[in-house]
Amino acid sequence: MALTADTRSLVLNGATLGPSSAGDLAIFEGRRCVAHVAIEGLGATASLAARCRDFFSLPGWQQGPELIVAVLGPGSFTGLRASLALANGLASGFGAQLRGVTTGACFRTRPGLENAICLTQARRDRLFAEWADGSFWAGAPEAFLSGQSEGEDAPLVGSGVDMLARDVSPSAGPETSRPDIHMILEAGLLAANSAMLEPLYIDAPEAKLPARGLRPAPRG
Repeated sequence: MALTADTRSLVLNGATLGPSSAGDLAIFEGRRCVAHVAIEGLGATASLAARCRDFFSLPGWQQGPELIVAVLGPGSFTGLRASLALANGLASGFGAQLRGVTTGACFRTRPGLENAICLTQARRDRLFAEWADGSFWAGAPEAFLSGQSEGEDAPLVGSGVDMLARDVSPSAGPETSRPDIHMILEAGLLAANSAMLEPLYIDAPEAKLPARGLRPAPRG
């Protein structure tokens, strides 16, 4: 869609949402941020819908957003499922255009970060890597460093940069551990419309059987 000064957009980032890290929820008119809240802590996902309700009670927002941009991942399993389910539901209810973007695509909207490698911290001391060509990788930080081509100087961004050796520094400039809301909006303007958004999982979500086993099948 062509963005105008009056276009109402909703931005959601649940990829970084967790007990010790924040996600983002914001509304824009054109490129002007009208309201923004960083959500973090245990149970934070439960407040996403309530925060949206507060936003939509603001003057001029009773009709809801015209464009919804949400981060697909990689990132928090629970944060992604909650934020994308909300984005899908709101788009259906308000008839808004719906677009999904990766964390790396958000960073790459900034000058100097067009070829950035986005590293996302994962469980078990692993990280996810996303390249500008759309390829992904998951593994140990040491394996990432050993696999880098000699002389490769692509900027490194994302929450996983801190997991690398001490002699590797994050890219200079503005905050590069998580994309800001303006990056997310700009990436959304470059993305295609989607009928429904699904989380981007580099690793398949784990499902474990209960320690005591499954309950017996009901009788009768």
